[in-house]
Amino acid sequence: MGMPESREYRAITFDAIREYYDVVVVGAGPAGIMAAIEAAAACDRVLLVEASALPREKSCGGMLNVYSLRALERFGGVPEDMILSPRWISFRYYHMDREVKKATQVRFLNVDRARFDAWLLGLLPANVEVAAEVRLADVSQGEQAVAASLVARGAGGSSTRSVSCRHLIAADGPRATARERLKLRPFDRYISVQEYVRIEPGALEPYFDCIYSRRFSRDYGIGYIIPKGEVAIIGSIFYPGTKDCGRKHEEVLSILNDLYPFGEPVKRETWIAAHLTRPSDLVAGAGRILLAGEGGGFLSCTSGEGISFALNSGSMAGRAVAASLSAGAPGPTDALRRYERALSPLKRNLAFRMRMFPFMNSYAGKNLACFIPTPIVSKLTERV
Repeated sequence: MGMPESREYRAITFDAIREYYDVVVVGAGPAGIMAAIEAAAACDRVLLVEASALPREKSCGGMLNVYSLRALERFGGVPEDMILSPRWISFRYYHMDREVKKATQVRFLNVDRARFDAWLLGLLPANVEVAAEVRLADVSQGEQAVAASLVARGAGGSSTRSVSCRHLIAADGPRATARERLKLRPFDRYISVQEYVRIEPGALEPYFDCIYSRRFSRDYGIGYIIPKGEVAIIGSIFYPGTKDCGRKHEEVLSILNDLYPFGEPVKRETWIAAHLTRPSDLVAGAGRILLAGEGGGFLSCTSGEGISFALNSGSMAGRAVAASLSAGAPGPTDALRRYERALSPLKRNLAFRMRMFPFMNSYAGKNLACFIPTPIVSKLTERV
């Protein structure tokens, strides 16, 4: 499970960043990489910046659904060297208090997320320059251009550079600086804790177990278990504002250790995720600044799945910018209008999930799932 070597891409130092680019993309996750690939088809100068080191390591279950796999088909599909055992994992709802398990037909390709991100970097074309450990500190825009202030932190302190571009695509997650500068409502944020533990080969069934129990603390949203080769991920999702998540996660582990054949712990990760409650959280951007992935609110509020929404919204943002650039010199909101049109089905899908979520997340909804026939649970899971 160590960090892999990244495949070749055009990495540059902070000092090599130019004063002007056609497009600047912020965030080198699936949304940012797809946006950079698409935008680069219509221009010579694209800059992709990432706040962390590359290849990055993000806390994630590392499961690709059918929509993610479709988005990656044009790249020849996912390489075998990043697929873990069991190869396919099916979603299973587990109500511990009632001892009910509902296995669905919804399945995922099981991948090593770090290797997946490294592979995506290798898909970038040569006209995309990539600068790691560089974050967006500020951004503003006018009729003709976007001004971005970039900061790199090194041993000698911080360095700042100003870059001008035609369009900026922000794909840097729920804490996106661009979203803040556009004065959009900040997201509430779930806190997730992921524990990696050793398991014997074949010790766990090939399921993504989504676990609910009133034995867990009141501010515990949901838990999950995913076998990943020689280890398993035990995840805990806590509601926004939860304190002392580490201790509460330990309480969950003590309960689950009696039910699953877990071995010794390997590592623990803590992350945040947007808590989406209203369709107005879904924002494509403003003017020449576009938001993709979680920064735009594009992830499932019901399942937490975000890779497919990142891949697709990033591609849509990049294509919208490329089409606008190819059209010559249209107005400052031309790319945004194209992006909004492309996003319409995705936004309707997410708005439907938001309407469903309050009941699904209620005690009554979780209990009802125990009595609904499994084929219906499976169909509902496909929708949400």
